[in-house]
Amino acid sequence: MKSDIRVCSAWRGRHDRPVYSLSQTCPECGAPTENSAPAPYNPDDTYGEYRRARKRRAAEESQTAEESQATRDSQATEE
Repeated sequence: MKSDIRVCSAWRGRHDRPVYSLSQTCPECGAPTENSAPAPYNPDDTYGEYRRARKRRAAEESQTAEESQATRDSQATEE
């Protein structure tokens, strides 16, 4: 679904909150804007299961990495 309302493509790095506009560029920073409408929902999504599994694996890997970093940090402070 295409929307007339657009959002700054670089808002996470440059702004405290999303910056919306009707133009092709952000009025505050000049970065290009992108469509703000979410992707349409399809209950027959054939790849949704794989996407969700990949997202779960990524979350588990980042949690494992954080835990191992915390372990290394605590071992370094003990020495």
